[in-house]
Amino acid sequence: MPVFRNPLKRWRFSHPGAFAGHCGSVEVVSIALLGCIGWLDYITGYEFGFFIFYFIPVAVASWYCGRRLGLQIAFGSAIVWYLSDKYTHHPYSHSYFIYWEMFMRLISFLTTTMTISRIRDMVLNEERMLSELLDVRRELDRLRQERDNGS
Repeated sequence: MPVFRNPLKRWRFSHPGAFAGHCGSVEVVSIALLGCIGWLDYITGYEFGFFIFYFIPVAVASWYCGRRLGLQIAFGSAIVWYLSDKYTHHPYSHSYFIYWEMFMRLISFLTTTMTISRIRDMVLNEERMLSELLDVRRELDRLRQERDNGS
């Protein structure tokens, strides 16, 4: 009879549960990363776009700690981008365009958070179901072995 091993038991940094119980550390790293990206965005000026890099702390927070922290970092990313853009004195033809830009970026960050946290939940749920299935399989094999030994 083959022995079934759960391949998901090997923890990797890419696993959403790799930092389970350490969301405080993930939050600090995400905020620090967001601060560094905002600072780089500010010192390079408005002509050098850093928009794509703001997704990194959003994705890290959403993947390792879930929707709640992901949403917080998404809102923080939109605010940091706004402050960076405002203080680099990006010229807009109308003053309300900066708010439109911030709103569009916020929607992008929120969409990323919701998508990644949903995928995270699905991975963790699939892992839980696989573990339960393997437990049931082991119990079934044990019962079959007892039945065969008893006859």
